[in-house]
Formats: sequence, structure tokens, C-alpha cells
Amino acid sequence: MDDKQSNKCDICVKSKIIKKTCHSIECRTQCLSFIYTERANLKQTMSKGGKSYSVTFLDDFSRYTNVYLNKHKDEPFDIFLIYRAKV
Repeated sequence: MDDKQSNKCDICVKSKIIKKTCHSIECRTQCLSFIYTERANLKQTMSKGGKSYSVTFLDDFSRYTNVYLNKHKDEPFDIFLIYRAKV
């Protein structure tokens, strides 16, 4: 391995990333080590069950995504507890 690739993780080398690696964020090496979440308002679009908000959970390593629909803006914490129990 040459000097340019010595400071990159195995995943970055295998994917042939040409940019400099970001040292503040480590590459994730196992599932559920880092989860992104986002809460969204579906605006005027409502589901058949009357739900107008969504919460998304994205696993950084596997990119597996779960989307939950909810009726009220204050439900994401309860949904997170369900998600955490599931995984």
C-alpha cells in the first residue's frame, strides 16, 4: 500500500475513494454503530390512515432504512423506543 492509501480505512480503499478522508468521522465497521434519523412533515399529503408525519432511521453501515408514519409531531421519541426494541 502506498503512502496515499496508508491513512485510509479498508472500506475507503476498496471503494477507490479519491478524496481525502474526513478524520472527524470514522468509517463504520458494524451494523447499528451509528444511526441517522429524520423527522418530516408530509405537508398536505396524508396517508390513508390519517398520518401526516414520518420518521426515518438509517443505519450508516448497512444503509438499511426504516420509515415510520405518525399522526402527531410529538410522537418520534415513542417511535424511537419501538425502533430500538426492534433492532
